[in-house]
Amino acid sequence: MFVIKADGRREEFDEGKIIRTCIRSGVSEKMAKIIAKKVKAKAYDGIRTKEIYKLVLAELDKIERASGLVYRLREAIASLPPRSFEIYVMRLFENLGYRCEHNVIVEGSCIEHEIDVIARRDKLLLIECKHHVNPHRCCGLEIPLQVWATLEDIKDGYREGKNGYDFDEAWIVTNTKFSLHAIKYAQAKGIKLLGWRYPEDRSLEILIREQRAYPITILPLSKKIMNKLYHRDVVTINSITLELLKSLGSSPEEMRSTKDLLRRLLA
Repeated sequence: MFVIKADGRREEFDEGKIIRTCIRSGVSEKMAKIIAKKVKAKAYDGIRTKEIYKLVLAELDKIERASGLVYRLREAIASLPPRSFEIYVMRLFENLGYRCEHNVIVEGSCIEHEIDVIARRDKLLLIECKHHVNPHRCCGLEIPLQVWATLEDIKDGYREGKNGYDFDEAWIVTNTKFSLHAIKYAQAKGIKLLGWRYPEDRSLEILIREQRAYPITILPLSKKIMNKLYHRDVVTINSITLELLKSLGSSPEEMRSTKDLLRRLLA
């Protein structure tokens, strides 16, 4: 039995992928295998991955709503506005002990550059945040090419005394996957990449789960409340309190529902 991916490619149905994804969503291996068997029984040759996603999500929601929400993580990050995604990336690095600046203008040798995030700890990092509304879109070669050119111009500017940023590394953080050419070029130039399923042992979603720093878009909050949180640069669920929601005008029902989900997601 074959499935059709978002880009139109066909690949053989793999129960193991469903099992691994369910485990990452917080269910036991035993339950993940049960879900995979149920999904396989409903699948058919030529089924699209989007439909498989819906089948898995329905089964997870039957078990526990919080698990279903974690399964939606990829879509939740894609739902963040671009500026909020930059703040979100900054929060992830702050949780790792970095002191961060957002949206900094740095004078290069040739032109000025707007840097999404500058992070300081043992090293000084230039971080480019690349957000995609479509979570299945790849981050291509043009991004590391651009970042490398930016880094070189800023380094030249530093040597000329035009700026005070002697960067040690450049990073690209995206909510999607990287193309093979992007990975190859970045590796050759020493640019660090952080994205969906990359690097395999320390990817974006692994970092998020370790920190329990899920985006606020994972919660079923009203658009009105969500926009007010964006305005305050509140982008992770561990920054949300019931007092904050109340001050923003959240309804009692919404607050009760959110309190229960926060307890489960942050446990």
